Amino acid sequence: MKNIFRLLLLGLAAPSLLAGCASHAVKSKTVHNKVHEKRLVEQLSRSQLAEINRNWNLFITYKPDTLRDHWQSPDETVRLRTGDCEDISIAKMLDPAIRSAVPVEQLRLSYVHTRDGQPHMVLVIGKGSGALVLDNLFNEIRTLAESGYQPVYQLDAAGRVYRNDQWLESHPRFEKLDNILSETTLSSAF
Repeated sequence: MKNIFRLLLLGLAAPSLLAGCASHAVKSKTVHNKVHEKRLVEQLSRSQLAEINRNWNLFITYKPDTLRDHWQSPDETVRLRTGDCEDISIAKMLDPAIRSAVPVEQLRLSYVHTRDGQPHMVLVIGKGSGALVLDNLFNEIRTLAESGYQPVYQLDAAGRVYRNDQWLESHPRFEKLDNILSETTLSSAF
C-alpha cells in the first residue's frame, strides 16, 4: 500500500515536475521576501505548485467530516479519494514534490478564516502576506494577501505551532498532526 501511495503521489506531482520554470515579477517586497521567493522559484515554480495543487484538487473530492473532526493521513485520503480541507491540505504538505523542494519551516497548515468568516484550512508556503496558498477551493496559486484569508494559527511540517509567523514554543503540539506525522512514512524526512 505504501508503494502504491508513493507512486500515486509521484504520479500526481510528475506533470508539475516536468513543466518548465515560469518566472514572475516580484513587486515591492522586502529583501527577505525576495530572497525567499527566489529560493522557492528555483526549487518549484509557481506554475509547478499550481499544477500540484490542481492535481490534488481533481483527485480528492471534498467531503466534510460528519460528527467529529477527524484528520486523515495522506494514505487514508488517497485510499478514500475524499477528505475535508484539513485532509487535503495535509496530503499536499506531505506530497513528495513539495516536501523535497521546500524547507520544513516554510510548509505550514494554516487554519484561516475566509472573507466571510468561515473556518478553513490551507497549505501555506512561506511567511507573511506574500506566502503562497495551496487551497482546495481554487486551483491557481495566490498569495496569502490575495486570498483574503485571515490566519488564526499555523502548524509546520515538524508539528510546531505558529501565530503571526511567530513560533509558540510553549504551545502544546497538535496531537492529530503528530499522529499523522509519526504514522506517515513521508514524515521520516522531517
